[in-house]
Amino acid sequence: MGLFRTKPEPADEVVALQAALAKARNPRSVPNLRRRLLLGQLLLKNEDWATGERHYTDLVPALTDEFGPREPNTLAAWANLAYCQTSQGRPAEAIPLLERTAEAFEETWGARQPATFKTQLFLAEAYGVAAQYEDALAVLDAHVDYCAAELGPAHALTRAGRRRKVVMLRALARYETAEQLLSDGEALCETDEQRDAFRGLLLVVRAEIGDPEAAIAPVRELFEKWPKLGESLATVLLLAGQAREAADLLRQALGEARGRGALIVRGALARACVESGNLDEAEQAARAVLAAGAWPAGHPVVLSLRATLARAAAQRGDRAGAAAELESVVAGLKAVLGAAHPRVAEATGWLAEC
Repeated sequence: MGLFRTKPEPADEVVALQAALAKARNPRSVPNLRRRLLLGQLLLKNEDWATGERHYTDLVPALTDEFGPREPNTLAAWANLAYCQTSQGRPAEAIPLLERTAEAFEETWGARQPATFKTQLFLAEAYGVAAQYEDALAVLDAHVDYCAAELGPAHALTRAGRRRKVVMLRALARYETAEQLLSDGEALCETDEQRDAFRGLLLVVRAEIGDPEAAIAPVRELFEKWPKLGESLATVLLLAGQAREAADLLRQALGEARGRGALIVRGALARACVESGNLDEAEQAARAVLAAGAWPAGHPVVLSLRATLARAAAQRGDRAGAAAELESVVAGLKAVLGAAHPRVAEATGWLAEC
């Protein structure tokens, strides 16, 4: 059994497995079903979401016939199918499927199974992609509480769950709650690297709450120890108006990022470029993220990218077109986040500049 894993596989391995299955006389035999399960995992590891969706759509009925609807491989295939849908910006399709699959995993195989945990995290991510942040928090709250009670507050799964909660809390601008969660989590870390990663994120949240200038020096110190914290430093620099250096760091971070994380870094790079006057790169980066189709049209990430393109258009002289686009962005952000959200105020300020 295998749910989604990281690190891409060589394309040759995928091609060889596809060729072997194409020659199979009985693709529904148990050995070939296991090969098809492996192929599905490879497709997802390589982030080939469209092919993966077609693959699992075809595979699930065969697994159900052979193993039954609640066998772990069948449920894992359902979860991976939904993950493909989420990754293509269609969480409305994925969420009902993941809700049923998570419930079936827990009822049939128990709450402590790794597959149960993973499906819950898939569901939380799908809620986040749908901008249903409260629903995502509810799933993550239950997940973290269970992990803390059963595995311990310092367990890797508990720490990872806390970090995921921080993502949702920041999206909702609940920075003080995120700050407290990170402060508590830092004390439970077991290594210097873990503590510094939590501390770096804590400093980012504090920069979002108030004075980003004060966070630059301590985050830079952490970055010098752990280069993987370049994105945190870039975030603080961008908040402090130092967009040029932020852009340099984000370009470096792109080399290590994958999946949705890489798209988020590229979107931040687009903003850093527009704020440092590099309009060509800003437009190219923003359009590349939009073209990936990883979020629905009204998601705050998509709206922010549209704002970046509008700001670039304004700098090129099309103030009327930029204003019309920013009016639409402000209305969209209000609908999703509420009129009091800081991102609404920020976009309203950009509109006023047109």
